[in-house]
Amino acid sequence: MSALSTAPAVPAEGHDPQAPRRPLLAVLAVALAAIVSGCMTLQGGEPGPTVDAGAPVQPGTELTYRTRNGYNNEPRAPAVRRFDASGSRLEGMAYEEAGSGGFGRPLAPLAAQQFDARGDLLAWERADGTRTTFDPPLRTLPFPLVPGQSVRQDVLARVDGDPRPHRVIMVVRIGGWETVAVPAGRFRALRITRDLWLGDFEFHRTETRRLEIDWYAPDAGVVVRSSEDSGHQDLLMGRSRFGGNDSATARRGDWLIRELDASPGTGGGVPGAQPRGAQESFSVTARLNTGTPGRLSSLSATK
Repeated sequence: MSALSTAPAVPAEGHDPQAPRRPLLAVLAVALAAIVSGCMTLQGGEPGPTVDAGAPVQPGTELTYRTRNGYNNEPRAPAVRRFDASGSRLEGMAYEEAGSGGFGRPLAPLAAQQFDARGDLLAWERADGTRTTFDPPLRTLPFPLVPGQSVRQDVLARVDGDPRPHRVIMVVRIGGWETVAVPAGRFRALRITRDLWLGDFEFHRTETRRLEIDWYAPDAGVVVRSSEDSGHQDLLMGRSRFGGNDSATARRGDWLIRELDASPGTGGGVPGAQPRGAQESFSVTARLNTGTPGRLSSLSATK
């Protein structure tokens, strides 16, 4: 089951009958997000050309990304993306999701992502060896990339050890062009924002919401900076034993920012990179509002 569209739409009918039903308010919130994002408005950056297709990356290429904690800028272990004829694999993610709030099995950290030759996301892999596979693969970079356009996709996620498939909704918004400075150099890049609802809700919590931002540089053919953030609401922890209207407790996962460092396969240089100025710096702020499904609170990038 899959729906891929650039027009606003509510969740498609005729999906896998084993998929759980999404609460009505969540469905309406997601539909509202699709309507708002489908208005062809440019979110940040400058207007510019469409990117028709991704530049091919040679098999054997290995890209290293410096990783830091978005909350406090603490350095983390680097991540490495390796390319072969069948696609690519991003390893060393070490992404911790929010706790389950005392119910359900704990989740091991996300350790790797597997992509096909087109660059679509096939699976997440966790540190304990379990996988989440997406059917069909998630089009994280839905070419052609048209600044101001939004694309929605509905897929099924199958988690090892869980007999129930989860329905995942992803809304991708293509922003404007920005000049991005990372350790590998300076690039002209398109800002791609992805909002994902993972369909893993339980009676005691809302579904996980992920906010992912990529800066894709066509001249390099790769993402040169990325940001990922996630969270959910713990409904039981937010309920008052005195009958009050306390809001649900927000549980947040890691917020990690990765920046392209070097490509050993090209002698440490990356196509399309310009020298980075000695005084140049860049910061990104991305806050995920887990309390209001279907709405981003604040997205900004400043030089």
